[in-house]
Amino acid sequence: MAKPNFSSALVAAGALGLVVWPLFFREAPLYYQVMGMACLYGTLALAWNVFALTGAVSLGHAAFFGLGAYGSALLDHYWHWSPLLTIPLGALLGAAYGASWGLFFKRLRGVYLGLASLAALEIPKVIADNWDSLTYGSLGMVGLSSLPTLELGQWQVTLGADLRAQYYLLLAVMVLAALIHKCGMESRWGWALRAMRENETAAAIIGIKVNRSRAQALLLSSYLTGICGALYVHILGLIEPALVFNLHISALPLVMSIFGGRGRFYGPVLGAMVLYPLDQLVFQPWLPLGHAAIFGLVIVLTILFFPQGIAAWIPKPRKYA
Repeated sequence: MAKPNFSSALVAAGALGLVVWPLFFREAPLYYQVMGMACLYGTLALAWNVFALTGAVSLGHAAFFGLGAYGSALLDHYWHWSPLLTIPLGALLGAAYGASWGLFFKRLRGVYLGLASLAALEIPKVIADNWDSLTYGSLGMVGLSSLPTLELGQWQVTLGADLRAQYYLLLAVMVLAALIHKCGMESRWGWALRAMRENETAAAIIGIKVNRSRAQALLLSSYLTGICGALYVHILGLIEPALVFNLHISALPLVMSIFGGRGRFYGPVLGAMVLYPLDQLVFQPWLPLGHAAIFGLVIVLTILFFPQGIAAWIPKPRKYA
C-alpha cells in the first residue's frame, strides 16, 4: 500500500502547490501570466492525449484550437455576447470539425492519419484568411471582449485585468480537464481505447466498437481544445489566422504529453508545468532567437532515455498504459 499512498500524496502535494504559491507572491504578474499559460497548455496536452489514447497521433489539433477561437470571437464581435456564453458555444465549432475528422478519417491509421490531420489544419486557416467579409481575413479582429468580471455581493473578481484571478481560472479549467481525463482512463471506455491502441483487430473481436469509440475520443478532444482556443483569444483580446492556426500549437501538446507521460492522467499536466515555465523563464531570456529548440531536444531525449515520460518515475498503484 505504500506506493499508492506515496503516489497519491505526491500528486496532491503538487496540486496544492499550484493553488497556494500565488498567496506568497502577491505582486508577480510575470509569474501569474507564465503559469496561467502553462495551465492552458496543460489543458491542451490533456485534450490531445485523450485522442492519443486510441493509438492515433494528431498533428493538426491547432485546427480545433483555431476554430474554437474564431467561433467565440465571431459571436463576440457580431452579437456582443458575454464570453461566458461565447467560449463554450464557440468551442462547438472545433468539435464539429472533429466530428468531420471522425467521419472522413475513420479508415486512416498511423502516418497517413498524421499527414491527413496536418493537411486538415490548413483548410480552416485558408478559409479564415480569405473570408474577409466575415473574419476580416489575415488582418484579424481586435477589441474582443476580455474575460468577464465575476460578482457575488460585494466580492468582485476582474478576470480580464487581474492576472492572478486569470491564473486561478486557467488552473480550474486544467483541473477539470484532468479529472475528465482521469475518469475516462479509469472507465471501461478508457480501457477500450487502450485496447484499440494495442491491437485494434483483437479489440473489435471482443466487442469494442472501434470507430465509434475513436470518434467519441476525438469529439471530446476537439471540444476541450476548442475551449482552450476560445479562452486564449479573450485573454489576448485579438485574433488572426496565423496566431491560432499555428503548427506550434499542434506540436506543443504532443511534446508536453510525451515528456510528462501519456499513461498517467497527470502526465500531460506535469509536462506542461515543467516545460513551459522553463522555456519562458529560463531559455527565452538566455536564448531569445532559438529558445523553442528546447522542445525538439526534449522529444529526442525523452524517446531515447525515458519513453514513458517523467511521470513514470512516480510509483503508481495500477498500470494505465
